[in-house]
Amino acid sequence: MLKQKRKELKKLPDSQKVDCITVNLVPFKAGVEDIFKRLSDALVETLQTSIERDAEDVFRFIKAGLDKLNSNPQSVEEIERMHSDALVIQQEKDAVVKVFEGCELKNKMIKQMTGQSMRLAELESMWREFDARISAFNDKIEDQKSRL
Repeated sequence: MLKQKRKELKKLPDSQKVDCITVNLVPFKAGVEDIFKRLSDALVETLQTSIERDAEDVFRFIKAGLDKLNSNPQSVEEIERMHSDALVIQQEKDAVVKVFEGCELKNKMIKQMTGQSMRLAELESMWREFDARISAFNDKIEDQKSRL
């Protein structure tokens, strides 16, 4: 929408004749363009801050989940606790997936506005590893339950 309004602004003539007076619209157009630029900058900054905050939440979730999944259970109680932790992680994961997808969407918006996007490759890599680890963990728990 902002791009469209900028195009409309550029279509305005540089001057307008009102009765016998010619009004110069260049300063007006420059002022409106400045407002559009500041608005655009504020939107990009807000999106970047939001992505950083959401990415940090996703990172903390992954780190906490991996910490729980990395322990090596030695008893039936520990296996049950890890299994219940895995179920909780799986339930929370659905909400975190939405946050992560929101980060990607916001990043696309930034790229459309500025031509550059934020780097989320490390977070994406961690997410894929976490997803694989939780699947492997669930398989491991089932295997350990069957041995007991």
